Amino acid sequence: MIKNILCFGDSNTWSLNPVTGKRFDENSRWPALLNKNLGPGFNVIEAGQPNRTLVHNPPFDGVLSGISYLKPYLERCDIDFIIIALGTNDLKKRFNLTPILIADGLNYLISSIHGYYEQSSTLQTPEIIIASPPKITITKQYSRIFQGADIKAIELSNEFRCVAANNKCAFIDFNTFIDVFGGDGIHFKSEQHLAVSFDITQLVEELLKSS
Repeated sequence: MIKNILCFGDSNTWSLNPVTGKRFDENSRWPALLNKNLGPGFNVIEAGQPNRTLVHNPPFDGVLSGISYLKPYLERCDIDFIIIALGTNDLKKRFNLTPILIADGLNYLISSIHGYYEQSSTLQTPEIIIASPPKITITKQYSRIFQGADIKAIELSNEFRCVAANNKCAFIDFNTFIDVFGGDGIHFKSEQHLAVSFDITQLVEELLKSS
């Protein structure tokens, strides 16, 4: 039976190229590479949306312009894994959010997922993987938008780890192996997409073995 993996994130899941500003192709972006790594028994659903947030545009049932939300993906097919890779956009200066408040948004999203599946007598709750975003490098391009976000991103990683532990979710910290220095300071370069796909592949395989 095919296992469906939903990759629900922001522009780094959508796979924005920091050099061209366009989207990486399927040979470069991490969700597509994840599908290739895992093989024919898996179907990876790419659900990245630039500018998606956890707090101000509720991702489970939010209807604000330009925001794709989560519930329709859950209704479309049986999901075995949900990878949540959000939090970077919540660090924007204009939102003025603390890492704790952003983590509260993540906690609410996880609770919404659990609540959705608790209402069903036939669907099984997917394995949830929380991906904490990497530390931001403040560059001239984003200096006004993400002022102070480089410091908050480190704290956010610790908060996300706690949320994952409290909800018994798997956790992967992009901050431990992704360095956005040298690009636009926000978006993954092609080699970093490769690293993300490799590490998440290993995590999914480990979770399957332990289930």
